[in-house]
Amino acid sequence: MMNKRVGIRSVWQHNLESEFVLVKDALADYPFVSLETKFPFTLFEVDSPEDQYRIMKDSVNVRNIIQLRLTLSDGDGNLPDLCTDCCYIWEFNFRDFDIYRDFHSADANAIELLKGQGVDFLRNKEKGILSSDFVTMMLKSRMAQDRRSRLTWVTCPGFYDLGYLIKILHWEELPNDVDSFMKLVDRYLGKRVYEFKSSPERLSLGWFRGRKTILATVKEWVHAHSKDTQKSLKLLAWEPPRDGYFKLNVDGCHRRGLIGAGGVIRDSEGKWFAGFAVNLGKGGVLEAELQGLYHGLKLVVQKGISHVLVESDSEIAVKFLQNPHRLASCPYRDLMSDCLELMQEIGCVPTHVYREKNSVADYLANLSYDLEAGSCKTFEFAPHCVDTELLFDRIGAAQPRLVNVY
Repeated sequence: MMNKRVGIRSVWQHNLESEFVLVKDALADYPFVSLETKFPFTLFEVDSPEDQYRIMKDSVNVRNIIQLRLTLSDGDGNLPDLCTDCCYIWEFNFRDFDIYRDFHSADANAIELLKGQGVDFLRNKEKGILSSDFVTMMLKSRMAQDRRSRLTWVTCPGFYDLGYLIKILHWEELPNDVDSFMKLVDRYLGKRVYEFKSSPERLSLGWFRGRKTILATVKEWVHAHSKDTQKSLKLLAWEPPRDGYFKLNVDGCHRRGLIGAGGVIRDSEGKWFAGFAVNLGKGGVLEAELQGLYHGLKLVVQKGISHVLVESDSEIAVKFLQNPHRLASCPYRDLMSDCLELMQEIGCVPTHVYREKNSVADYLANLSYDLEAGSCKTFEFAPHCVDTELLFDRIGAAQPRLVNVY
């Protein structure tokens, strides 16, 4: 299904109810809801949590939402296809924003940018959705204010998107303090609300810490997909092994000539079995990836595991190990030979996965820089820094990637 084209279902006042029927039906099989809004404002990043919330609150309180996109997915990253040859996301167009009444001079550049992206402000005002009707549909479909909801909300970027959604759900201006805002988030959306970034985390009071993050938005995915017909949008999630098997994920890292590696072994329920991080000193990227495989395979032997799947996000390293006849062309022949011996002993062949399916190993690899050069640390229990990554993997949360279509 993921090879299907991604289409946008444009929702206006006249088809709001019929489209929400489709959304409600899809939620049963696609309980991960990604949220993105369009609004006339330029985002700023600040250092203080108080300032970050204040700027968001003040902006949302004096401006109105223009557009909201909902992307539904299942634990495997699949989008609903509604029994067609296309996958869909929903784009809700609101009439709340009046370009003549609500225009702020500071928003001029943002307004022009939105126009360039296809937003028709006059059509929105004439045919757009009333916020009150949208809220009614949200409540009827049990997407909001339902304590038994099994939905997981993913925001990108979280603070403004959530701010606008909470504002229309609560039908009041946002509160002055973060604590009160978080209570509203919990009241309307529940506790399973996450920020969608390279390091997903549960939304909490600490969520407003000012730090630079790279956030992938649905708008960017679809825009890129529409421009390049040779790429297909995929939502990727870590997949547990079948019952009775373990999975080893490994990764290497390279920073200013210094390399390291890390890896994790998990069971069929995604539970931690063992992990490692190793500081390798100076070296190259391929060496780091092969060392990650070597140390991971060695840990599998030490733990006495016989049924294991092995994954790495280094396509080059995996191709070398999948094709032993290429040993002579590998610059790290001895290291590759050691890996091949362990693979033969275990009875496994590594496979390549995209980095979105390898995030825990990536975190552990970067932990190696905290170790002394040449030292390796084994983790019998998961370090706290990967708790959220492990949780996201266990619930099957997916991340987007544009991949080549062959």
